[in-house]
Amino acid sequence: MAEDKKNKLLSMLASAAEIGEPMERSRKYRNIVGILAQEAVRSGDAWYLEEALKTAGIVTDDPSKAYVDIIRAIAKIGINKKDEKILGDALEITGKIDNSLDLSVALHEIVIAFAKIGFDKKDEKILSYSLDLTGKIPLDTYRSSALRNIAGLQAGTNPKRALELLESAIQIIEKSKGVEPVYLISAFCDIAFLLARLNDERSYGFIKRAIALAGDIADDFEKSAVLLKIVETEVAVGERKHDEELLKEAVVISEGITREYYKTLALDAIKRKD
Repeated sequence: MAEDKKNKLLSMLASAAEIGEPMERSRKYRNIVGILAQEAVRSGDAWYLEEALKTAGIVTDDPSKAYVDIIRAIAKIGINKKDEKILGDALEITGKIDNSLDLSVALHEIVIAFAKIGFDKKDEKILSYSLDLTGKIPLDTYRSSALRNIAGLQAGTNPKRALELLESAIQIIEKSKGVEPVYLISAFCDIAFLLARLNDERSYGFIKRAIALAGDIADDFEKSAVLLKIVETEVAVGERKHDEELLKEAVVISEGITREYYKTLALDAIKRKD
């Protein structure tokens, strides 16, 4: 079995090495990193992570994304095993990432992994560490998202603390400049749902803001995606609040979704409430 996996990897690497065009060759190596990272999660075999790291070292076109794949895999393994120690390897790998976006994505994954492990273990030190790490996330959208995720974990057991974290997430988004509408809509929908869970009436205001932003999006794919997010949020909040008007509005909004894939998902969300 060990020889089989080694031979398979050698075959993939040889195939990549035969590609003459440097950028295409690099992309092939990056795809191999992704395959190895996924196999590491599936099997729990550290060998795949070791080989993924070696392969990432020969990626020349956007290597940061290869390292993000590895970090995402380590985060999943840490959560699955409830082992925060292996997340130290993920943090070390972030030093190889050379841009704010990929670094934000990577740290976001690590923060959430620490938070989930800390929550599952009821370990305040791990939870506190996850919160400290949020301060290292460069981009506001990902830092706010990390705080929302941690708030969501605590909403059922410690609503006061969850609301404090959510307030911080809201402040970050409110003060952010130049955030694209699609990201703002996603954030507002997340905030609306969390506020509803915490019995905070501001939930409705954030839904309205999301709807208003969606009206200005011209691209059909983007608009369909954000309208789906709004529909799912209205259904979730409407069910929680027993708000028939909000549920009816979700049906109306779903009619504005033009792309079939998103329309199907929206209809499924609406049907689940019945």
